[in-house]
Amino acid sequence: MNSIMAWKSKMLLLLLLLSLLPATSLVRNLLASILLTGRQFPDKAIDLIDEVVSQWTGIPVCALEQEEKDKLIHLADRLHERVVGQDEAVNVVAEAVLCSLTGLDHPGQPIGSFLFLGSTGVGKTELAKALAEQLFASEKMLVRFDMSEYVGSGSVLRLIGAPPSHDGYDDGGQLTEKVRNRPYSVILFDEVEKADPSVLNIFIQLLDDGVLTDGKGRTVDFKNTVIIMTSNLGAEHLTAGMAGEITMDAARDLLMKQVQKHFKPEFLNRLSEIVVFEPLLHDKLKEIVKIQMKSVIARVADKGISLFASDAALDVILSESYNPMYGARPIRRWLEKNVMTKLSQMLVKGEASEGSMMSIDTTDDRNKLKYEVAKKEV
Repeated sequence: MNSIMAWKSKMLLLLLLLSLLPATSLVRNLLASILLTGRQFPDKAIDLIDEVVSQWTGIPVCALEQEEKDKLIHLADRLHERVVGQDEAVNVVAEAVLCSLTGLDHPGQPIGSFLFLGSTGVGKTELAKALAEQLFASEKMLVRFDMSEYVGSGSVLRLIGAPPSHDGYDDGGQLTEKVRNRPYSVILFDEVEKADPSVLNIFIQLLDDGVLTDGKGRTVDFKNTVIIMTSNLGAEHLTAGMAGEITMDAARDLLMKQVQKHFKPEFLNRLSEIVVFEPLLHDKLKEIVKIQMKSVIARVADKGISLFASDAALDVILSESYNPMYGARPIRRWLEKNVMTKLSQMLVKGEASEGSMMSIDTTDDRNKLKYEVAKKEV
């Protein structure tokens, strides 16, 4: 009962806000009928409102019940399902988030603040997406900033908003406005080493206090966000370590020295963790291909078509898509450009349709992919 009353309080506030927004009268009437009368509604109706509010505001409106606690306990396992070959990185992040959400670590600060180090395409952004999905129910709760765009004077004002009498005052800050509207989110600052030093000073305040004051004097709360910053600084040392040119311990030491030379100690000391992502080995890249192929299979299944890809086909996909400079990042793009395009052509030509069973294998020389409709149900 108490939870329902809390719901009604939140929803009454939402109704007030809706009066200022172009929401449909149907939605307004539904909310009003549930909240402003004495009629009894089934739990499904409350669940529906739960879903609507969550989608509109980005705020999880359910209490941390047992199911949520179980998800938190098994957070690392769920993250491992998406992020391959970075066991240490995943475990470090999951443990830090667990400590924070149970109230045992630095109350008043963001849920977690991390500096992800490593080459392109090793899973840094993928882990950020996975965290958004697991903690806030959707990848859409990931807010990304390319910090190479925040160089020079005015960068801080773009993030937190210009003060009165300055151009852009009415627009608000790009960072503060997003967090005001979506206070429960993962904030990704990509290539943070490229940001203006004045921006890093603002980040120190954010990590320390959990709040920022925008250009209009409003306090913006970051306590329910996860802050992730990525950097490629020193990644060449990790590559040398994986190639056997130096030991991995030496590679990590060289990387950290470069990071400590670039960033101020007061910035690094305020982070929950500095997380190193190592280059991916061949067997781990093969696992990523399998995960990406599962996504293709699921999309084809929506058309009523069964699809199977042989292990040899996965090897060809990896061989064709892998780029040492970009790691696993090109795999998804290669599948879209080649596999999905070919499957689409087969659908248009009528070579495959609902009920078809398709296979992807290799040609006899094992250098190219071969597509076949193994069986078509009548």
